[in-house]
Amino acid sequence: MKTISPKCKCETFEAAKCKCPMLKMPVFAAVPDAVWEGFCKKRITNDYRKGNIIFYEGNRPFGVYFLCTGRVKIIRTDTGLHSSIPRVIEAPALLGDRSFLAGEAYLGTGEALEDCRICFLDGAYFEKNFLEIPQVCRALLTRFAAELGRSEEQLLDFGFKTVRGRLAKYIVERAVAKGSASVQFPETRGDLAKMLGTSPEVLCRLLAEFRKKGWISVAGRNVAVKDKARLEQVSRR
Repeated sequence: MKTISPKCKCETFEAAKCKCPMLKMPVFAAVPDAVWEGFCKKRITNDYRKGNIIFYEGNRPFGVYFLCTGRVKIIRTDTGLHSSIPRVIEAPALLGDRSFLAGEAYLGTGEALEDCRICFLDGAYFEKNFLEIPQVCRALLTRFAAELGRSEEQLLDFGFKTVRGRLAKYIVERAVAKGSASVQFPETRGDLAKMLGTSPEVLCRLLAEFRKKGWISVAGRNVAVKDKARLEQVSRR
């Protein structure tokens, strides 16, 4: 169950300057201390347990969420109630900002993939104090452009790559991001299958195939890359 946090490690502005991950995001580098002081006073801090809903698809946003810790998955559902997971957002990051800035309803449901701490800031304060800073607007535009590029790449992957290729790419990218040959899947097999556009049964068969060929080893959610070159080759197909 979601709980309003009685205390935040960054309760005061002085503590926030040292510990708050949001203040350290490059997109907010130009935000003055006075604005952050107001942010610390006006935000609503919530703890979300794994599986809690942050916002629902189709609802209109009234502000912006600041994801301080944890990971959130965005779930899209079609008219046949089939769901997919087009994005997983990892802290520190903004949530729901695109829908808020576009003045439209959320295109997906935000669900905590793991325990999260999230701050909510009223839209009027965000517009008046953050969006009036030109450097912040430019940084947000750069971020949206990068996300658009990733979305286009994902569309190409779904259009031209096999499920085998998409899985190999996911494993390689996770290993590179963590800087280690051993990575952990934070998602369940069901969630990962939705992210890759397949079924859990197919995903398990492919993991077993990769393991049998000696490309990876699997222990629960832990995957160790044994043959990165071969995975990279498969990821291009």
